[in-house]
Amino acid sequence: MSTVLEHHRAACDALLERALASRSSDSELAKAIHYALLAPGKRLRPALVRLTNQCLGGDLADADAPAAAIEMIHAFSLVHDDLPALDNDDLRRGRPTLHRHTDEATAILAGDAMPMLAMALLAEAPRGSKMCAVLSEATLRMIEGQMMDMAAEREELPVHKDALQKLQAGKTGALMVAAVQLGALSANASKEQTHTLSIWASHTGELFQLTDDLLDATASTETMGKRTGKDAEKFKLTGVRVYGLDGLRDRIQKRCQDALEALKPLGSAADDLRKLTDEMASRRH
Repeated sequence: MSTVLEHHRAACDALLERALASRSSDSELAKAIHYALLAPGKRLRPALVRLTNQCLGGDLADADAPAAAIEMIHAFSLVHDDLPALDNDDLRRGRPTLHRHTDEATAILAGDAMPMLAMALLAEAPRGSKMCAVLSEATLRMIEGQMMDMAAEREELPVHKDALQKLQAGKTGALMVAAVQLGALSANASKEQTHTLSIWASHTGELFQLTDDLLDATASTETMGKRTGKDAEKFKLTGVRVYGLDGLRDRIQKRCQDALEALKPLGSAADDLRKLTDEMASRRH
């Protein structure tokens, strides 16, 4: 676990618990949402909202709603991505996936519900309408990236770095960029500050997904808490296929340096983001 993310994890979990507290906790739907949303995880995206807010000198309380909202979107994407019609996975974060823990219909409906909860939460936040627009657009881009992922499995995409970058910019990068944009909105940041952080997030989004590709090819299921080796089985378009293992490791280091370079205008205020960048490049799970 990243030391930077670990510093924010308990606070992020508390935000999610509070966000769900107003819902009926004894319904099957509420239980399914709680199981998916509070599953053990890195809490990367909500932490990015908080880290951005802190980097820009904002009031951390203003980051609460967008931090919880973006993790709801992320959890929804994982629930649906694990379904038999998509990746058909049985394991997520070391536990049975939601459709295995409950049933497929419940998982679909729980996934459907989380974006609605996210938007309702944001609607009541300061600058909520702008935040809703940012998160809605990012969610659509993420879904487009998932569609590209499916097309790649059918070998309808070229095995080329341009196609890979476009796929990963949607599937993974869109929510990373949205996280820093939401954090910037929570701190009432300038356009220049938001642009600088968005460039960093674009680089780190690719960095994160490329390390995921590497780990799927080299790490064990026990280490990752999800089944590994499935990318190659399904002929997915990944960094391993495009660059090879050695080339992928070089690409990861290049993206790490690009991300660090992007943070220079922010000076020492971005030190936690720099540390997180380095930790992303060297992560082992």
